[in-house]
Amino acid sequence: MKTPIQHSVAMLLYPGVSASDVAGPMECFGLANYVSGNVVYALNTFTSDGAPVAAAGSWLTLQPNHSFDTLPDDVDTLLIPGGPAAFSLSKDSNVIAWLRSRADRVARIGSICNGAFVLAALGAADQGKLATHWLFTDQLARLHPDVDVDHDAIYVRSGKVWSSGGMTSGMDLALALIEEDCGRTLAMEVARHMVLYLRRSGGQSQFSMHLKAQFSDLPAIGRLQQWIIDNPQADLRVETMAARAAMSSRSLLRVFKEQTGMTLGKFVAETRLRHACSLLEDTDREQKEVATLSGLGTETNLRKVFMSRLGITPNQYRLRFRATETTAAEHETPGHISYDEAWLYRTEVKGFQRSLK
Repeated sequence: MKTPIQHSVAMLLYPGVSASDVAGPMECFGLANYVSGNVVYALNTFTSDGAPVAAAGSWLTLQPNHSFDTLPDDVDTLLIPGGPAAFSLSKDSNVIAWLRSRADRVARIGSICNGAFVLAALGAADQGKLATHWLFTDQLARLHPDVDVDHDAIYVRSGKVWSSGGMTSGMDLALALIEEDCGRTLAMEVARHMVLYLRRSGGQSQFSMHLKAQFSDLPAIGRLQQWIIDNPQADLRVETMAARAAMSSRSLLRVFKEQTGMTLGKFVAETRLRHACSLLEDTDREQKEVATLSGLGTETNLRKVFMSRLGITPNQYRLRFRATETTAAEHETPGHISYDEAWLYRTEVKGFQRSLK
């Protein structure tokens, strides 16, 4: 005999919403029902008037099953997806007023990607933390100074408010909600069906440095970036890298910032931190060796960098994010980003940025 519905999730739809922000998390909840054999989640989608809407790019029409007026009273989790139109939606006084009134009646309210701008406009996260896509964290912090914006997290929980970074991190948030509601076993089964890493938790960075950085169109800088990523333990003094790029030190520092949007020093520091994270996640190497191989030098400096940058010790990071033998056996490819994937992502991001202009 099947158990009764335990949770009711509602996802807001609006013209210009990102289809993946909607489908990814909802697929997780739907799979929780399928895998468990029970209706653990009642799933609802809604628009202001119940009419269908075109997703971003107008390649897909989304048909809601509710409007503001017909959305069931028993909804306990309200989710706001992102998309190019999320910025204008956050300024729609009618939508914001309705969402604000409904937010007071739900146990949890959350956002995916730049849906965080709508969540912030509600005032739901005042004095609390919010995550959003790393492209928009500075803008979110500037527009909403009462919100503590986490510039790097995959997802954040702050009381009843949940928020996630980029598009696919909405699925990480959904898996975390499933784990909270139904336990780790079911969340793990859903992750396996979707070929996802359940261990990707809110404290991890949204992207590896390889993905997050803008790779330069200038061959000398692009090659230098790849060399730094491949050799974080090497001599990465400015003069050494300038010689490799066949530039003066002064020219290298100027051109690197112009081409990538970040300083050379920050790129090196973030690359070394990401390499250390990977070693802690995927190997059993001692922390002394991790420090050496990542170019961070000593265990003391390794700990100092982790505490300053992530707020946890290297040992705490390993305990939280260590890949288990089961995980390694079930997933043939590790969750690291290649240089080619970075180029692909960069192209996608530029297209999205153009759509906002």
